[in-house]
Amino acid sequence: MIKTTAINLKNPEPMMVTWDLGRRCNYDCTYCEASRHNNYSPHSSLDTLKNTFNFIKEWTAVYNTRRKFKSHTNVDFTGGEPTVNPNFWNLVKYIKEENTGFNVGLTTNGTWPEKDIDKISKYIDGITISWHAEADPILKKRVLNNVLLVKEHNIWLQVNVMMHCDYFDEAKEVCAFLKEHGVKYNTVPIGDGTKAQAGWFKDSDGIMRRTSHEYTEEQQEWFWNEVGITDKAKRPTEGTEVGRKCCGGRCLEGLVDGDWKPVTLVENKFKGWHCMIDWFFMHIDQETGNVYHHQTCQARKDGTIGPIGNLSNTKDMIDSIDLDTHMICPNQRCGCGMCIPKAKSASEWERIFAEHV
Repeated sequence: MIKTTAINLKNPEPMMVTWDLGRRCNYDCTYCEASRHNNYSPHSSLDTLKNTFNFIKEWTAVYNTRRKFKSHTNVDFTGGEPTVNPNFWNLVKYIKEENTGFNVGLTTNGTWPEKDIDKISKYIDGITISWHAEADPILKKRVLNNVLLVKEHNIWLQVNVMMHCDYFDEAKEVCAFLKEHGVKYNTVPIGDGTKAQAGWFKDSDGIMRRTSHEYTEEQQEWFWNEVGITDKAKRPTEGTEVGRKCCGGRCLEGLVDGDWKPVTLVENKFKGWHCMIDWFFMHIDQETGNVYHHQTCQARKDGTIGPIGNLSNTKDMIDSIDLDTHMICPNQRCGCGMCIPKAKSASEWERIFAEHV
């Protein structure tokens, strides 16, 4: 892993709103906690979803008055599995046909029916498909077929291959398949859980889960070679310690020993660093109504962790937006927010901040 004292974007990036439409999912992966998926949550109505989008428009408009790069805003749907919501396609049609300044992205397990490719090509600007080894073989075959269909339609596409420690060879074969077909892919170590969850534990739904995998030296060596890192593992290491690269494929540079260099896999411990997470992300949890600056770090400007408000009080949230207070990371480690401009020192932070705001 590369140790940096600052991270910046080499290219301008728009603000991204990640919108979790609900917990409902047709998968039940053992590395996905019960709090993040189920097969019974009710679907939100189309009117409710439109109201949420109108709040998103108001919120992002405030930030975009100060951001230097504001050509559009990305709205990226997540879940659960967003495509199982029967109102999903009508919602994205509403966004694309009746609103301007928004690109629509979709993070999905890729199991949607083949016929949906017509709606994807019409309404989706970019798609991230996650490949999960624990799925039924028939579904895994469908996912790879859908990957090739998306590629044929020239839609921005990336496949996140979840590097399951028990299916590592199969995951490697999928990477080889994607490389052969010219599909951009990202190898993702499974490590969003805590160290205490590196072994099997009984989740709140009674199911045994393991949300942070432990990788052998051989597996780590393959992973690091795949991303161009020459370091070699000396012991089995959990996914939380393997390191993190940008799952969105953003082009990053890091301050390494006083020089700015392109970076991929970086050490992701940024507690106490200055961070621009609120300028680049916003997360909506439709099921609970909670709104966060970011889905995984959930950092707040008062140094605590949690939601910044609820969809039941959107007016108060808009009125309370604070563009002048900087975010200081309160977390021990960083997840997918590692790609956000940040710096260890206040002076370097001010220089980076001025580039974007």
